[in-house]
Amino acid sequence: FVRRFIKASTLCYIIMGWLIIVAIKPLYENLTGHGFSLLLAGGILYSVGAIFFLWEKLPFNHAIWHLFVLGGSAMMFFCVLFYVLPTA
Repeated sequence: FVRRFIKASTLCYIIMGWLIIVAIKPLYENLTGHGFSLLLAGGILYSVGAIFFLWEKLPFNHAIWHLFVLGGSAMMFFCVLFYVLPTA
């Protein structure tokens, strides 16, 4: 049953992740160009990783997906570390 709606649920997760577009103006105004680039790169890595997650015939697709999630998480972490915390 869990695998029955995998494509639909993955699409919902991607849409939820990109809902940040609603707040793009304040993000862009309050982050530096580098900070915004890290945030955007993280979102892109998460989204591209979803392709590998759904590509079930690809060997090690789940491991590849985890690498993209790790990369996206690293981008978000460094965005907060270098561009959000220093302004707090």
